[in-house]
Formats: sequence, structure tokens, C-alpha cells
Amino acid sequence: MSPRALPTLLSLTAADALGAATEFRTPEAIRARYGDTFTSYQPGSVFGFAPGEATDDSQMVAATLRGYARGEGLPGVLAALREWLGTAPPDVGGLTRAALREGELEGGTRAWTESGHQSAGNGGLMRIAAVWLAGFRGAALERMDRLDARAALLDAGLLGLSTRPAHDAFREGDRAARSEVRARVRSGLLGHVTSQSGYVLDTLEAAAAHARADSWLACVEPAVLRGDDSDTVACVAGAVAGARGLEVPPHLLPPLRLGHSWPGWERGWSCLEHFPALLEGARAQPRP
Repeated sequence: MSPRALPTLLSLTAADALGAATEFRTPEAIRARYGDTFTSYQPGSVFGFAPGEATDDSQMVAATLRGYARGEGLPGVLAALREWLGTAPPDVGGLTRAALREGELEGGTRAWTESGHQSAGNGGLMRIAAVWLAGFRGAALERMDRLDARAALLDAGLLGLSTRPAHDAFREGDRAARSEVRARVRSGLLGHVTSQSGYVLDTLEAAAAHARADSWLACVEPAVLRGDDSDTVACVAGAVAGARGLEVPPHLLPPLRLGHSWPGWERGWSCLEHFPALLEGARAQPRP
């Protein structure tokens, strides 16, 4: 196992849990309630997550890893994510919900087609770290990264391409999408943040901007204090910070939980205690 895998998984989950309290709030409302700093888990989640509980972002990373641990390839990942969805988690994006409800690997394609090839939420971006955490590298990782200008970074593992209109849309938009993704990453690395609206390219840019900092809290706290889709932006920034080797403040780790129960995972489980086995199970399977 990569020495950075467990710290990265803990990092993205802790960042997600920190941002849970400020999701969908304005920066002004956040500062009025919590002050100018945000360094510990707080109550106030609009979805009822308790302090220290991580949201759908981290839950889907864990569910994806559990899916890889089945040793069934992408059908196993789909089955694991559907098990998670079937237990009514409180915070699920519209496109993710529609795709998983289809019950097939083509579900993402169909859901995206039904949106007029316009939907571009954060479902794929928030859980994309799971692919690296599961051990995909090189060409195998490249195959997981098929982009479209309006659905950039949707998880390619749930987007089969036999649906003709979606196939044509992906092919037509691929070059422009890659250019737009690169442009937003460059913009973020220069410190620009357009918004934290939940649009996938805004999230990518914001996370890149926040994750440039020299300490873990300096990467994550600005995302939390900015509100809107703060849990997802913080989660993505936390994944980058963890992969960079920035350490989560020790006081954030003992209370860290995933804020939902589904088959194979209990809401009360300690992430510190249960994440090592989660990673080992996912990474023990052969890679294509």
C-alpha cells in the first residue's frame, strides 16, 4: 500500500466533515455564527450530520473502495454504490442519484443524456480519489479519466459509452473539455476562485487554489469559510493536501466518522480504526 493512501483518505474525510457545518451557507452567515476561524468540527449541518461526521463525498469514496474489494471490477463498484444509495443517505446529487438508480453501467450515460448533456455536478469529482486510493496507476488510471465539457470528471467507471448520443457528445467535446479542465487547474494554481457553486469546474478550480497552501488547515479552512458547496470543495482540497503529505491536525482524527450506515459500514465506526482494512481490501484486488 502507498504510504500516502491512508493519510490521504483520512485527510479528505476530515476536510469533508469540517465543511459539513457550513454547506449551503454564505460566508457572512458562517462568520456570524462561527467567527473568523474554523479549526474544529461544529454543529449546524443542514443535513443533520453531527460534528465529526463526513457527508456523501467521503461516503461515496468508501463505498467505491468497498466495491473494488469485491473483486468484480466495475460491476462490483456499481453494486456497492447502489447499496449505499438504497439506504437513503441524506445528501446525494441529482445526476449521481439518477445514474445509480438505472442499475447498469450505462446508467450514467443515460442520466447525462436525459439532462441534455448539460448536467455537470460534483458526483465524479468528489469520489475520484477512490480510484487512486484503490491502486490504479498509469494507463489504468488514464482509462478512468474520460472528460466532457459539460460533465467534466464524471466518474468514467459509471459511464459506459454504448449509448449513441452520449458517445457522440463525449467524442465531440473531449478536446474542448480537456482544454477547459487544464485552464481551470491553471487558474486555481494562480489562486483564482470563481465560486464554490457546485459546478464541477468551479469546484476543481477552487480546490486547486485552496490546496496550494503550506499547511493542512490553510488548505481546508478557506473552503469551509467560503460556504456554498463547502464540504465538497474542502474534501477535494483535503485529498490533494493529504497526497502532498500535509498532516491533518491530530485533534480532528479521533472523532472522525462517516455520517451514514449502509451494508458493510456503520455510522458509529471510527475512521481511524476501520479505514486501514477498507484500503487493504480494495487494493488487494488485481488491477486491469
